[in-house]
This record gives sequence, C-alpha cells and structure tokens, in this order.
Amino acid sequence: MPKDFLLSGLLMIFLFAGGMLIVLDAQEDEPALPVSQLATRNERKALSAPSGSGSPTYIVSTFSGITYALSREQGFLVSFDRGKSWIERNRELPKRIVHPFDNSLTKHLTAIAVDPLNEGRVAVTTAEQIFLSENYGGSWTQVPVGKPMRSSSYFTSIALSPFNRDTLLVGTSFNGFFETRDRGQSWQDPSLNVRFLYRGAGFYEEISGISYHPLVEDEIIFSTGFGHGLYSSSEGRSTWNRLDFPGDQKREYIQGLQIRQGADGWLMEVRTDQVFWQYNFDRDQWVLQQNNHQSVDRGIFRRERIRKASGRFGIYLSSYHVSGEELDRHLDFLSHHGMNSLTVDCKDDFGWITYDTGLEIPRKIGAVNKRFDIDELLQKAKSRGIYVVARLVVFKDRHLYNYQDNKHAVWNRHTDSPWRYLVEAEEKETDADGEETTTTRSVQREYWVDPFDPFVWQYNLSLAIELQERGVDEIQFDYIRFPSDGNLSEITYRHRRKDMSRIDALESFLRLVRGSIHIPISTDLYGFNSWHRMGNWIGQSIEMLADYVDVICPMFYPSHFPIEFIADMDYLERARQIYQEGTTRAASIVGNRSIIRPYVQAFLIGQELEMTSLEYSRYLVEQIEGTLSAPSSGFTLWNASNRYYMVRTNLKLLIEAGSL
Repeated sequence: MPKDFLLSGLLMIFLFAGGMLIVLDAQEDEPALPVSQLATRNERKALSAPSGSGSPTYIVSTFSGITYALSREQGFLVSFDRGKSWIERNRELPKRIVHPFDNSLTKHLTAIAVDPLNEGRVAVTTAEQIFLSENYGGSWTQVPVGKPMRSSSYFTSIALSPFNRDTLLVGTSFNGFFETRDRGQSWQDPSLNVRFLYRGAGFYEEISGISYHPLVEDEIIFSTGFGHGLYSSSEGRSTWNRLDFPGDQKREYIQGLQIRQGADGWLMEVRTDQVFWQYNFDRDQWVLQQNNHQSVDRGIFRRERIRKASGRFGIYLSSYHVSGEELDRHLDFLSHHGMNSLTVDCKDDFGWITYDTGLEIPRKIGAVNKRFDIDELLQKAKSRGIYVVARLVVFKDRHLYNYQDNKHAVWNRHTDSPWRYLVEAEEKETDADGEETTTTRSVQREYWVDPFDPFVWQYNLSLAIELQERGVDEIQFDYIRFPSDGNLSEITYRHRRKDMSRIDALESFLRLVRGSIHIPISTDLYGFNSWHRMGNWIGQSIEMLADYVDVICPMFYPSHFPIEFIADMDYLERARQIYQEGTTRAASIVGNRSIIRPYVQAFLIGQELEMTSLEYSRYLVEQIEGTLSAPSSGFTLWNASNRYYMVRTNLKLLIEAGSL
C-alpha cells in the first residue's frame, strides 16, 4: 500500500476538531490556521458560490485571506479560499419567522465587524440584536443591549476594539452610537457630545460605519450616511474632526468601513455606494481600489415590472370621484399637465370594497359598497394612455375587525376585548326649541386588524389577485404597518407566532403576495420610515420591503415632519430639501431593487392653511422640483378630497424639465 495513501487515510479517520471531522487538502489555497478553525466536512460539502438573491451584500476581507460576507438569503458567510466558495455559519443566529414558516432563513444581518488583531473574532447585528463569535462564526453568543439605547433603535454598524475584548461600539440609523466596555452589561452614549449629528426632533444622522483607531486606544472613527462626512475623535473624544475623504467630492455615500492590517501597515477600507477606497495610516494616503458591484440581480421579470412602473406621474382619486363626467374631468386634468397615472381606492381606510367584487368573503362580511364601475374606469383610462394603480388599505379594516366576533382584531391585553384607539369628537345637536348644544364624546375612527394574522393576509391577497385579473396596472398597499397612535402598551397580538417580529409579519404578507402577483407592487411608507432605516417601531422596514415590492412610495409631507426637524431653513425651501434629500436617501437604501415614487403633499393643514395662493403654489412646486432633482421615478399628488387647487402652474413643464 503506498505510504501517501496510508497517511491520507489516517488523516481522514483521526483528525477531529471540537468533535467535528476536518478534511484537509494540501493543494487548496487556505491560510495557515489551526485545524479547529477550518471548515468541517459537512461545511465543505455545502461550499457554494452564492448568486442572485443569495449574493453577498457586504464583503469584508482580512490580511490572511479569510473573507466574511452578509447575504440577504444565506445570512453569515465565511470563505477560507479568498471568496472562491462560501460556507454558511448561522447556528445560534436568530431566524426570520416568515411565511411559509419553514425556519430556513436567518434574520437580516445589518452590519459586520472583524477584530483587526484577531481575525477569528467577528460581530454581526440584526436590526435590534448584537452577536459575537470567537471562532470565525462557528458559534455565536448574544451581547445584551439596554439603556440608553431605545427599543426602536436600528443597528447599522458595529466595531470591535483591538485593545479590549469586552469593548465594542454599535451605530444606529437615527439614535447616534453607543459603547459597552463589559460586553453589554452596561452601555454609554459617546455621541451625545457630537452635536453636528443632531437633525432635530430627537433624530440623529445615520452612523453608516464605525471603528476604533488601530493605534490610539480611545479614538473613534465613524462615517455618517448619505454624504454627511467621515469623522475621527481626538482629545479624549471631546473634539471631532471631519476627515478629508475623496469620495465627498463626488457625493459618494459611505455604506461601511473596516480597519485591518495590510502588508505595509494599518489600512481603513471604506465602501461607498459607488466604489471602494483604502486609506493607509502610515502614508496618510487614500487609494481608489475598485468599483462597487455588490448589487442585487433583479431578474428579468422584476426588471420588466420596474420598467412598466417607471416614470409615472399622477394623482390620487377617491372611489367617489372616478365615474362619469367627474372621471372625464380628472382624465383631462392629467392630460393637460402631462401626467400619465392615477391611483384609485379599491379598498378604503374602513375596509369598504368600492368596486363590484366577485369574491365571497367581502360580501359575507358586508364590506362591498360599489362606488364606481371598474371596467369603465379601466377602459377610459387606458384609451388615453393612463396607468391605473389600485390602492388597497391592508391592516385598517372595520369589517374584518368586526368579523367573527373580532377574531381578527388587534386585542387589548387588559380588557380582553378588541383594542380601540379613541379620539375626542364634538357633536352639535339642536333641540325642539332650536337651542344648539355641543357635546364631546369619544369615537373610534381606526379599526386595526392583526398584522400577524394569515387570514388577513389571504383576504387582501385575494382582492389583489382579482384586481390583477380585472386589468389594473399596479397594486398599491397602504397602511401596511402596525398601529402608531393611541395607548400601544395595551395591545397584544393573538395571532403572533413565537419570536415573530413586526418586520417578519409584513415580510410574510409580502412573500405570500409576491408568489401570486406578477404586475408591479407598490407600498406607501411614512416619510421618516423612508428617510431612515427603521422597522422596530411599526414594522415598516424599507430595507425589507425593497426585496419584494417594485415601487416605494414615501409620504414626505413637510407638514408631517416635526417643525424642529431641519429647522434652520425657510419653510418653503425646507419643503424642497425634504423631498430632494428624502428621495435620494430612500433610493440609496433600496439600491436597484425598487424605484422611488413619492407622494407629494397637495393639501394644506395646520398653519399652512394661512398660506396665500401664491405661497401654496410655490410650496407644491418646491416639493415637485425637489423630487425631480433626486433619483425618483415619478410622483403622485395626494389630496384626500381630490381638489387639486394647489396646482396653479402647468406641471407638464416641470416634468419635462426634470426628465432632461
């Protein structure tokens, strides 16, 4: 028997690490590491090169050649052959509890960090959790989080200290950054004295990347998102200096940074939305490395849906205003202003089905209230080249709320009854003598159904399928979120599965929908939920939504932002800034997965009611010009009454100018 064959056999039989068999191949290009830190036999069988939706979204290389990556579908990945093949290491990392509930998907990982002095130490974050591994991701332990962090904080970056194994930093999307020196037993907020991060109303600029300086123990380096700079601390963190980053000249958005050792000293690698930069600390020099091609392949069908949905400029129409002469008048308005789409209520805020549905359940629960002829609408609109968007309000629904003894309603944990958000309303009454009296009573104006409830998902999906078959061009889901007002602490969700998050609930609905709807899908989002990465509050995570929908429709209504937010600008100029920056930020977050088509505020509210016609006309134009100057793909004017009196100039000229 040949000697090398015998040795090979002995290795195969006897080499174990932590109870796991290791297969060695002397010809493979692997780092010189202890056997216990290499791939197990089972992992080697699973080696693959991810593609499509499983492609890495963020890759971190080390000096030795070990490479780490995050993937939307495959979670945490490690490569021992410089990225030729990848191993999933997600044991102990939390799962996404999403339809069809096969427990196969790791929660979305939002950030990664490697200890620059120990390449086996790696940390990752989900939106709200932190995990640390000491063995290349072979096993994970959770790092506790607590005050002063908020429960709504969304983690966007993380760093491990090369000086202290118990010290780490974590950055957030709108709450600054936090530090622990005892592995999460306690936390401090070093960003409190970084006042230039503060945008007003309790919101800070996003921390897109963060690290410890490799040579100065107490110094921090961090990047802000969306082109707002790269900074370092000095003098015990009492002073913060903006670094001269070459990407600022081309308005590149920093999406992450890592510090590692290189062949000629310490390096800082900065990933932007366009390229990779490398900074050498010893030489004080920036070097452009390569283009950033880590984008998701949308696939032929999604590309076609996005093509159809792109460049749509239109108005919202209530179901009361899309019939007969009134429909003709609105179509004339669209043509005159060079617009090509309309969005119509097919299921409104109370759950009324406003067209002649043929589905059984809406009729059974008394939800059908035909207000327009959908065939007439589609025929007239399409004869004039108008794209029709069917709006469906998802989780606000009075009829489903009351159906089956409130089986599908959001529940009050204290009263063991349906949860109700009550508001005070005044009512005027006139008695027999003509005397008028005013009384105030509590009324319920919102009826929330349980977003964790599969019956609610299926009910809304059935309507979307029917509308697709009837010939609408796009399905738009509104109120695809959890309640935001009222005493939310009273709420319990009876249909929630164990460990299922709010983001999981909305993702489950969209995974179900995406399997049946082949026309474009759009979703409406709060302005702040498109300005910042969020999700831990009302479930609206623009990061997650972009994996399933073709169009994101942010409601960047300037009146709905706190007056302290961007308070240093003239109010009308602020309207432009909100739409320009908000649209740009949203487009940066979703990348090439979705397009951005904002709703524009074509109504007056609060102090804006005092505007003159000249002022409110300019207010509208500022919003539109801000949208068109950003990477948008159209817009929709919103006025609940459908009275577009704020349009006092021909929008066709603005649209044509913005398309140049």
